[in-house]
Amino acid sequence: MTYGEVTSRIANQLKMLSKDAYISNRYILSVVIPTAIKFITQKINRRSIDRNMSLYKELECIEFENIDTFTCGITEFKSCNELSKSVKSIKDIGLIFTRYGSSIKELYSIDRDSTVFTESTLYQHRLDSQRQGSEGINSNFYILDNHIYVPRKIKTLSGLILAMDQYELKKLSGCTDCCDSFWDFNFPCPDSILADVIQYSVEQIMVSKQIVSDEKGNMNENEK
Repeated sequence: MTYGEVTSRIANQLKMLSKDAYISNRYILSVVIPTAIKFITQKINRRSIDRNMSLYKELECIEFENIDTFTCGITEFKSCNELSKSVKSIKDIGLIFTRYGSSIKELYSIDRDSTVFTESTLYQHRLDSQRQGSEGINSNFYILDNHIYVPRKIKTLSGLILAMDQYELKKLSGCTDCCDSFWDFNFPCPDSILADVIQYSVEQIMVSKQIVSDEKGNMNENEK
């Protein structure tokens, strides 16, 4: 189901409840995306959703730039020989953050060599740095200040990413121009919870916009 289809379904349900209800697609989207994030986060935290399912999209050509380890402003990276930072911000792609980290499952070089980068934290980085002969640091990535950091010299990486804004996610790639309509992108929500996400979003909009259903309005009119 695309973004356009899910917003249309919610708009139709609202009209069925109240013929005078008009809610813009943008407003519906501002409700349904956080709702989907909430439901997906709960499922991941409970381990009741398969994290290897097709919700993850392969994104190519995430561009990086080399930065100075001493001037980057992050103390933990000053001991690194090299450091790379994503050229574009990941702020608007709609990552999901749970107790297990972000919804970037992994990053890897475009030619798919033996190096796969997995997410870590600065706390773990400090622990790893204290261990003699630790080689795992160079195969980690870190999300800080809405950017991706890798303690290696990197130009481009690909990745498996679950992001709620597929339009902004595609713009993160440096290989292709994003000319598609936002509303034609697939809405990344599991089928198993899609109906609940839509119903909850309808209820939230009804409350926030103070929409009274026609049926309830008629009952009140008859009672007078």
